[in-house]
Amino acid sequence: MTSEKTNLQKIKSFLYNFKIFAYFLDIRKNYIDNNIRIENEKRDVLWQSKFKDGNTSFIMQLQDNISINLYKNSLLSKLIFEGNFELNEIAFLKKILKKDDYFIDIGANIGLFSIYASGIIGENGKIITFEPSPATFSRLKENIELNKFKNVEIRNIGISDKKGELTLNISESGHDAWDTFAPNINKKMFNKSTTVPVHTLDDELMEIDKEKIALVKIDVEGWEKFVLNGAKEFLTKFEPVLMVEFTESNTEAAGYNVLEIYDIMHSFGYQWYKYVNGSLIPEKRNKRYIYDNLIAIKNLQKVRNRLA
Repeated sequence: MTSEKTNLQKIKSFLYNFKIFAYFLDIRKNYIDNNIRIENEKRDVLWQSKFKDGNTSFIMQLQDNISINLYKNSLLSKLIFEGNFELNEIAFLKKILKKDDYFIDIGANIGLFSIYASGIIGENGKIITFEPSPATFSRLKENIELNKFKNVEIRNIGISDKKGELTLNISESGHDAWDTFAPNINKKMFNKSTTVPVHTLDDELMEIDKEKIALVKIDVEGWEKFVLNGAKEFLTKFEPVLMVEFTESNTEAAGYNVLEIYDIMHSFGYQWYKYVNGSLIPEKRNKRYIYDNLIAIKNLQKVRNRLA
């Protein structure tokens, strides 16, 4: 009986201590959640203050001699303003690109990545951007002109697996960064569509010295598979590094599984990595990719030398 009482007391003591521990964990969580809410409210107030005079856009300085126009009706602009947008990806771009490199920006949107890249590659480097949305392309052009870049070429077309025309679904509710060729879309988010020309990347790069292309960024809201299939010649013969978005909801809307992106690049001789805190980490083939940006590399030693 004494042993049973002792064990019972131990169990009661454990449960009591566990309740106290859980109580303080809950307090800590509420404290963190409250601080996050307060910080979000502060950022939102600061964002709104940029438009108090009726302005629909303002200029934000990203770093010395580099600026970007941000727009009131764009969620992407707000994310950039808050400093929470694809920080690892931008860090990788800054590290991998060198003077005189070429950078291909597919799905350039308002030009954030190309703006950063332009100052790195210098006047003998070259950037080619592709943005199919007429309205977003206009904003991309504004940002290139704002910075007086001479090494950026902007092309108002989409990239796919064959030349032709596609229907681009467009959001006028702030989700312009998610405009997509995918047919199975949320009609409430995408309330407009337009027909735009599309070419293959292989065709678009015919006159370009492809040996100089160091990095290709592909962010096309589910159309990644078709972009890659239209770049087979380029990607099998050359060794550019690719930074590709993996978002399964977008690829499903486009009619395929996100893992097809992973497999296509394997067939071209590439391996996948994540770039986290300055390091490349091999990426195994996961069952799901809710949202991620992965790095495709064919010549790992060459890339490591660049990152060193």
